[in-house]
Amino acid sequence: VRTLTGHSSYVFAVAFSPDSQYIASGSGDRTLRLWRVSDGAQKWSWTSDIALRAVAFSPDGLTLVSGSGNVGPTAGAVQLLRTSDGAVLWTRTGAAVRAVAFSPDGRTVASGSQDQTVRLWSASDGTEVRTLTGHSDYVRAVAFSPDSQYIASGSRDGTLRLWRVADGTELRTLTGHSHYVLAVAFSPDSQYIASGSGDRTLRLWRVSDG
Repeated sequence: VRTLTGHSSYVFAVAFSPDSQYIASGSGDRTLRLWRVSDGAQKWSWTSDIALRAVAFSPDGLTLVSGSGNVGPTAGAVQLLRTSDGAVLWTRTGAAVRAVAFSPDGRTVASGSQDQTVRLWSASDGTEVRTLTGHSDYVRAVAFSPDSQYIASGSRDGTLRLWRVADGTELRTLTGHSHYVLAVAFSPDSQYIASGSGDRTLRLWRVSDG
């Protein structure tokens, strides 16, 4: 249909807005850009201090969250921006961020970082709700279940972990991959989790018992 040009380095992340009108892209050129789907026009561009590696829209499409960080154990940040004009609503700094997700109920943002943690943030004001610890290497992927009750995280430690959002309890550790877990996703009915790994396999897990 079209090619959207403007980034000057790798594009690490893309996401459609819920209404399908816009695409957000994060790049190694340190910019987050919003594009109009209908004609490919760039609506706005926001520049970070470091590479933008993850992006996700809120369920209502009014905001989007981005995660930034360089390769290695360097500083990073989670930012919430307003979709209409790219204004930054809040920023929280810490370890390099490799993954972000918005809860389907719009209340919580999750970030996965190189400090081996998953952090939950209040979408309204950026307050840190809790830190989920247990992984022994970078967290490369995070996903909320469609009912917003659970979070799945995938790590370079080769494990997939399932957490309860309400209190941060780790419900189970799913093992079987022989390399990094790079992608996670819940089924629409919240009954299954799919994981993709550097071991070249895709695994399907049942949420109820792993």
